[in-house]
Amino acid sequence: MPGYALTIIGTRLGVVVFIATGFVQALPTSYEEAAQIDGANRWQIYWHVVLPLLAPVLFTAAVLLVISVWNDFFFALFLLQGSESATLPLALYQFANSGTYGVRWNLVFANVVLTSVPLLIAYIFLQRRVLAGLTEGGVTG
Repeated sequence: MPGYALTIIGTRLGVVVFIATGFVQALPTSYEEAAQIDGANRWQIYWHVVLPLLAPVLFTAAVLLVISVWNDFFFALFLLQGSESATLPLALYQFANSGTYGVRWNLVFANVVLTSVPLLIAYIFLQRRVLAGLTEGGVTG
């Protein structure tokens, strides 16, 4: 399980860095200059100026990562052993292949719907923040 977690972190961290770097480069430097004139050092500028501005972007990146990890199949298939540590897509795959008389598609699709319900509920409650983070910095001028 630790190897699986490290693999997921290593492969997904680049997305967060890519999104955050693009946003930070688009930030005007006047915020940082104003904080520096007020006497803030680099860490104070980061914690009190840049990080609060990054909140919508980091939230959006977190949502994208949760969806990506939730739907992960191949790393789980190769790195997790046994059914007690199986992720939802891997458990669904094992369930679909466990039939002796063929795949019972009605049960498979019922499981697909049930495994996507938690993400759908989370999106319904958090959609405003996701859309705000995606459109942050999209307006120029």
